[in-house]
Amino acid sequence: MAEQMSSRTAAAWTVALSALGAFTGFVWGGAFLAVTCGLSLAGGGTLGAVLSHRRMVAGAGGSPARTAALGYADGVADTMVLAIHAYRHSAFPLSGPGAVDPAERMARREEAYRLTAAEGLPHHVREAAAATLEAIDGGCESAALSAVENLGEAIRKRHCDL
Repeated sequence: MAEQMSSRTAAAWTVALSALGAFTGFVWGGAFLAVTCGLSLAGGGTLGAVLSHRRMVAGAGGSPARTAALGYADGVADTMVLAIHAYRHSAFPLSGPGAVDPAERMARREEAYRLTAAEGLPHHVREAAAATLEAIDGGCESAALSAVENLGEAIRKRHCDL
């Protein structure tokens, strides 16, 4: 599915570049230049898409399965971070302690815990997320903010290690 979306996106960009080239060529010099510019930009777009796709797969270890696994882990980590932020903001709302309904806070807490336990997360990211949730549950806003920063650092470290 990810490769199909990438191919569709590359095809859309190629068509858009071709149309842009044709329009620009027609404005500058007529029909012949329109065809020439359209074809050259379409070829450049296609070549760029092919080289970009190869570099993306090679950068992830050369295996499409590994690329998909890394992409899945990144998606889970991003969703987990969003859920943790939503929980933190419901636990420490800017408009005061009574601004968020306890049922909403509990629902956000459960979602954050569920995503922290999701498959595919690296161990050090999962540990940092658990520490963040523990700090939020502890009720100290400064400790929670520090833990969120540590979680972000763990995720950045994961990207640097790849």
